[in-house]
Amino acid sequence: MVEITSNDISPLTLALAVAAKQTGGRLVCIIHEDHDDIEKSKARLAENDLEDTIDFVHGNPCEVISRYKNIDFAVIDCKLEDHIKLFKTINLNPSGSIVAVSNLQHRRDGISFAEVVKGRNIGVKSVTLPIGEGMELTRIRSTGKPETWRSYKKFHVIFEN
Repeated sequence: MVEITSNDISPLTLALAVAAKQTGGRLVCIIHEDHDDIEKSKARLAENDLEDTIDFVHGNPCEVISRYKNIDFAVIDCKLEDHIKLFKTINLNPSGSIVAVSNLQHRRDGISFAEVVKGRNIGVKSVTLPIGEGMELTRIRSTGKPETWRSYKKFHVIFEN
């Protein structure tokens, strides 16, 4: 999992770290190079016994994300100035992935992640949720073979009600 954030760790970061720990996975948290309060973040993780599940990477998110391939799950913060470039740069798992875009109210041009990736020979399903400052969840799959979207539809109905 990869989280690309404009600021300190958030409750979402902690939730992703817990999920990584429970599944034996890893979370890479890419923090913009201007952010320098990493020690407080690490202390919060240590308090919750999560320091071994997360790797912090500082730098320009558009450059850092290019190091990672076949990403299964990503969170992109729209507060980042180059979030559209991130949408275009991120290398997703070709067999399927989920991208959560947070802080939708900060989009400068109103373009969604789903709009950017449509037409890449992939199936795209997207839902916008009123969580925080707006969140878009997009499920992406290869169009190589048919797949049922039953679980996605269940997930969608839960958040609509």
